[in-house]
Amino acid sequence: MSFRLFNRIGSTSKNIFLTKKIVSAFHKSCPSLYAAPIQLKMPSLSPTMTEGNIVKWLKNEGDSVVPGDVLMEIQTDKAIVAFETEEEGVLAKILIPEDSKNIQVGTLVGLLSLPGDDWKSVSVPQETVNTSAVQTSQESSTHQSTETTQKIGPAARNLVQLYGIDIGKLKPSGPHGFILKSDVKAFIEQNRLKPKLAEPSPVEEIQTEPEVKQTQNKKPSGSHPEYQPDYQDIELSNMRKVIAKRLVFSKSTIPHSYITANCLVDKIIHLRKEMIKKNQKVSINDFISKAVALALRLVPELNSNMDEKTGEYTQLKTVDVSIAVATENGLITPIVKDADKIDVVDISENVKVLAEKARQGKLMPHEFQGGSFTISNLGMFGISEFSAVINPPQVAILAVGKYQLKFNTNMEKQTEISMTLSYDEKCCSLDRAQTFLNTLNYFLSNPDLLVQEKPDF
Repeated sequence: MSFRLFNRIGSTSKNIFLTKKIVSAFHKSCPSLYAAPIQLKMPSLSPTMTEGNIVKWLKNEGDSVVPGDVLMEIQTDKAIVAFETEEEGVLAKILIPEDSKNIQVGTLVGLLSLPGDDWKSVSVPQETVNTSAVQTSQESSTHQSTETTQKIGPAARNLVQLYGIDIGKLKPSGPHGFILKSDVKAFIEQNRLKPKLAEPSPVEEIQTEPEVKQTQNKKPSGSHPEYQPDYQDIELSNMRKVIAKRLVFSKSTIPHSYITANCLVDKIIHLRKEMIKKNQKVSINDFISKAVALALRLVPELNSNMDEKTGEYTQLKTVDVSIAVATENGLITPIVKDADKIDVVDISENVKVLAEKARQGKLMPHEFQGGSFTISNLGMFGISEFSAVINPPQVAILAVGKYQLKFNTNMEKQTEISMTLSYDEKCCSLDRAQTFLNTLNYFLSNPDLLVQEKPDF
């Protein structure tokens, strides 16, 4: 009985094995039976992002990926962000290569096959192919007439008009097929062209012959049609475009009001020297950040965000202070979370790390999106006083100048810093703005409260 049972089990396992081979072969011969691949699209990694650049693909076609793996690095309007996948499978297709720029959010950039599927048999969705074909045909028809105006600078265009050159004969050497002034000059020298005088218009033909000759022979004083100043066309980065857009939005929709106060920082300078002796390297801006955080806790009207769609503002429960950092591409504001609950040394360490990541373009979205209040300090650049533009959706920003030595009424030296508060008149009254600056001045004048774990106030 046991031998017969063993034979039956053996024959059954063979049938199962053969069945699996047949199904597998049939599956491979019919790619349509595979589940649809996962579409990888250009994500929106910030509230203001409409397009991005693929800096580098970190996975190649055929590489296996698991949730948490970084597929590529994307340059947004503010930073370079690592794009992580939440799916498991194999990277089957890379549709848009690295170093590609101005890719609209939602554009298909790659395909991910499911585990167990043959990644080599994955094909691009027909809808995507049709859409790209239609877009290509539309772009080729609509942009042929405007290509010359979009991809040539003003200096090069002036030379083209002056020498009567057909732009189609020029070989562009600039980025994205941009025709540079040097391209036009090289074409002129190669073909030994000469400037063409403008033909007289019909109105000029009505004039008498002596006047026409006088007009042709007379040269305008100080005009040199052959001379063109040398300059370089610089393409605006996505970050610069977004900054300009947000500044226009802020100044046109937010009623800015300004109030300035001079704060004494002699005690802070003395306390900072004592902390440095203890190997606690902090800056004056770190004390200001801590003082601002505590003042926001006491004046919550300024610790708010405005909803751009409804026009309503919400007071935030956490105090997250944004610190403006200058980078090569523009200004970015990394956030110090819960600044009212951490000490000055921790604030200093956080700011150093965030500022370095900002300059390297490696800030993650959660490190610069949001925030309840912004500090912009130009004192280290020698600026004594300035006014800053509010950073939406926040309702206020503090502009800090350099500290200056002055004499008081008793002819005693004292160190002052000028601080200008820009606030949204819709969300905060002048009385509350004044209270905030007075509170801030009180903390800066009594820095011992800033280094206490739980200040009593």
